[in-house]
Amino acid sequence: MKNPFRIRQPAPLPFRIRIPLNRLSLHTQTTLVMWCGAAFLGLIAVMLAKASDLAFGGFRTLTHHWSWWPFIALPLGGMGIRWLMGRIGQGAEGSGIPQALAALNQVESARASTLLSARIALAKFLGIALGVGCGFVLGREGPTVQIGAALMYACRRFILEDTPELRRTLILAGGAAGIAAAFNTPLAGVVFAFEELASSVEHSTSTRTIGAVILAGMVSLALLGDYTYFGRIHVPGFTFFILLPMTLVAVSAGFIGGLFSWLCVHQQRWLPMRILLLRRQHPYGFVAACGLLVALCGLAAPIYGSGATETSQVIGNHAHLGWCYLPLKFCGLMATFLTGLPGGIFAPSLSLGAGLGSWFEPLFSDNTHIQIIALGMVAMLAAVTRAPITSAIIMIEMTDGHAMVISTLGAAMIAAGVARIFKTRLYHDLAKKFLPPSGFPTAA
Repeated sequence: MKNPFRIRQPAPLPFRIRIPLNRLSLHTQTTLVMWCGAAFLGLIAVMLAKASDLAFGGFRTLTHHWSWWPFIALPLGGMGIRWLMGRIGQGAEGSGIPQALAALNQVESARASTLLSARIALAKFLGIALGVGCGFVLGREGPTVQIGAALMYACRRFILEDTPELRRTLILAGGAAGIAAAFNTPLAGVVFAFEELASSVEHSTSTRTIGAVILAGMVSLALLGDYTYFGRIHVPGFTFFILLPMTLVAVSAGFIGGLFSWLCVHQQRWLPMRILLLRRQHPYGFVAACGLLVALCGLAAPIYGSGATETSQVIGNHAHLGWCYLPLKFCGLMATFLTGLPGGIFAPSLSLGAGLGSWFEPLFSDNTHIQIIALGMVAMLAAVTRAPITSAIIMIEMTDGHAMVISTLGAAMIAAGVARIFKTRLYHDLAKKFLPPSGFPTAA
């Protein structure tokens, strides 16, 4: 008697599907895998953008109806995210760019796999969406670098020959594609890979990286449309009258951005011992206290989230940032950073720069106000990251600000030069805690 519960095997196909990877050269295998991974990363970046916007929209709606909502959402939400990260997100804290840098220099060891795992990518995604939904001052662009690097690093399993050079190439391309997809700035993604993630790359590596960046940007463009992150800027062409405000804004941004980086890197040197003990012994209480500080700052200025909405309105000449926006945003961003929750500083740094530009607006004619805001944004980002070329190109692509190419590059270079006095390079210094005691290897 036949068993009625026996599972029937599917009928064999009349033909066999076989992917002859072994017949392809290593270069072709790597290129195909990188481009497929980059296209998928573009989809993930769009999903993260939509999730973050939806979460922050909910936070703003609740805050509009109940002004006390941030005092509930920030401390309790922060503790919840801290608990979640403790369960699944060890290594997903902060921006994610330091982890990608550390993994890039440890491709020959198993440490790279722990920094760029699927678990880390998932925790990063959830942490960003939840953090923005609670009102913390953070961005999603930097974390997309770690997500992109983790996704691309996992693609090495589809290539028959796994070498340290291949792993390095995949991490580099994933990080660059992450920036391109998050900001919709393909050229900035390429420059970021060369300026920040790696000091030099081979020609074949650069070609594949550019291809991956373009594909990630194409997917993002197809799903989100032809948009600029901060809208399109409309300013007159370059004149020598912009040199004075450009210099004043860039020098000021150099000091403020450099100070922010120094504070992030050298927490043990400026935080009181009692605060350090509180963070170590009572991490949930510390996160809740930081959340309350952010909520207090938010009473006087709209500092929550990345600041992209407020900055876009200012760039479009539809709003004005008060004098208190910069110091309160600075405090909120620093408090968020100290919690260790997943979150980037790219977009918040740009909004800090917009706040700085609003300080100098009254000193100059009306037709230069938008230019001053834009120069403050690029100068602040360059000072914080010490990556002036990437910062300038990001700003130009995000605002379609080709009329300001010369002044944008000048402001970025001046600000990064001034920030050098603090002897801090944010991402590289933070990456050292993920490296062995010997630090960055001389050759990778």
